[in-house]
Amino acid sequence: MIFDKGFFISKQFSSIAKNLLMNWYKDRAYEKIGQRVEWYALKYEFKYNKTKITTAQKRWGSCSSKGNLNFSWRLIMAPLPVIDYVVIHELVHLEERNHSRLFWDKVKYFYPEYPKCGNWLKENGHLLKL
Repeated sequence: MIFDKGFFISKQFSSIAKNLLMNWYKDRAYEKIGQRVEWYALKYEFKYNKTKITTAQKRWGSCSSKGNLNFSWRLIMAPLPVIDYVVIHELVHLEERNHSRLFWDKVKYFYPEYPKCGNWLKENGHLLKL
């Protein structure tokens, strides 16, 4: 089924529909982002603890001092190269806990197209919502 022109939900059911859609996106995010984290971590030998999907609204991802990687469920609505950029960004934070020149050099090494993806998020990130 394709909803290229959108669809309408009765106001009476809008809250329920929003929750259903959000849960559906969270499930897809956990599946796809989890796969991407696993793939890049294996490919580039990053060691992380676990991956979590969050309801964060101001951050696309984060990395804890315990090696836990967190990603907003909203990220799943972005194109795959943008998801990959955020995944690489957080994996690099496992080694570099800041946004120093060395951090960005490593991001560029692992994902050379990162500037284009970062710009896409800055320009379109506000659209990734329900």
